[in-house]
Amino acid sequence: MDISLDLDPGHNNCLGVANPKPHVRNGERSVAGMSSKVSTLMRCLERFTRAERLDAEQKYFCERCKERQESLKQMSIRRLPLVSCFHIKRFEHSTVKKMSRKVDHSLQFPFSLDMTPYLSSSILRSRYGNRIFPSEACDSEAVSELPSEFEIFAVITHSGKLDAGHYVTYLRLNNQWYRCDDAWVTRVDEHTVRSSQAYMLFYVQKTLYYKACERGAAV
Repeated sequence: MDISLDLDPGHNNCLGVANPKPHVRNGERSVAGMSSKVSTLMRCLERFTRAERLDAEQKYFCERCKERQESLKQMSIRRLPLVSCFHIKRFEHSTVKKMSRKVDHSLQFPFSLDMTPYLSSSILRSRYGNRIFPSEACDSEAVSELPSEFEIFAVITHSGKLDAGHYVTYLRLNNQWYRCDDAWVTRVDEHTVRSSQAYMLFYVQKTLYYKACERGAAV
């Protein structure tokens, strides 16, 4: 699965916070009222699966009443793969200024990721309860409970401008991170990976990741 995500930068708290408290979700740590240009992978996914009201020209045409009705469009993930790739859109285009630029906002991302909130089944259940829809009843694989816990195993970063730059890959093997920069491979710590400017994030189902770690340790 390859999903392109828009960066969703946070906003400063205009009221101010005397003693900001950290919030932790899915392994991501953020502080209320701080950092106006820090996005999180969770907010990017929430934005990707957010319901969107269609405008007048895109309203749904009802065959029964023969009229266009108010409609919502919403993206969701019906079935989880073994490996998920998230491509962060680090570019902006302005039709007014007729120019493009790279977005250098920081992105916080968890090492362990729970994809449950972004599944079609979860979104439908939160909206309609435990009602079963005909399309789901006909597809037993779609409604079966699949593992939703993922573990990160690679991060690709990009440095430079929109039209030129350099790519570096951080690879996780047996819980040890390696920096792959052309022909040079060096060990790095988790802090280096977390502070990198992520361009692509790769996650694998957690059970498969730990099985691979066990095999690597046995060799």
